[in-house]
Amino acid sequence: MTANGGPVRTIALIGRKPGMSFAQFDEYWREKHAPLAAQVPGVIRYVQRHVVPQEGATEPDNGFGIDGLAVLEYESAEAMDAGWASEAGQAALADVENFIGKHYVVVLEDHVVVGDA
Repeated sequence: MTANGGPVRTIALIGRKPGMSFAQFDEYWREKHAPLAAQVPGVIRYVQRHVVPQEGATEPDNGFGIDGLAVLEYESAEAMDAGWASEAGQAALADVENFIGKHYVVVLEDHVVVGDA
């Protein structure tokens, strides 16, 4: 659980599977994976943040190989663990190999500087 006692938040830095175009990755993530991830129990918010290629480009060129970020919030650490252990969680995890080449997940704690908490 986070130190502030609130929901658990994670962010995943995502790079597409080798050989997959950005357009294919983008569409797969939205159309195929999102419905699976949305069914994971304990998730109270799921936001996909897709990299926008620079004007005139079809592929992102950010130097990090990052094509998007997945931001998830869970009711609690226990809910997060139980959700990914569930049948729906396992189905979403199994789908990752279909479109993600590299990813890294971190747990976050918010410290709001400007705006609402």
